[in-house]
Amino acid sequence: MKINKTQKAALWQIHRCGGAVMTSHWTNGIGRYTRSRAVPPFCKRIERYRAEDYPKRIQRVFRLHPRCQAVIAIVDMRAANRALALREVRT
Repeated sequence: MKINKTQKAALWQIHRCGGAVMTSHWTNGIGRYTRSRAVPPFCKRIERYRAEDYPKRIQRVFRLHPRCQAVIAIVDMRAANRALALREVRT
């Protein structure tokens, strides 16, 4: 799968944060004019009630933030690492 520069930057940002980010931190805008950012490739929005189906790195975010309802997380880490490695080689 080919991804563009913006998607790679978003994927890199999630990867740097441990592979999972709260949805409240995945927004654009200020004040009343906020909206959620696009979910990058190899990632998915995961609700709290589905957390036990996913790896410990995703469950950890829910454990550290009890009021968090959902996260944006990398679900295909192997493909994400491959895409990010291509980015580093070309730069």
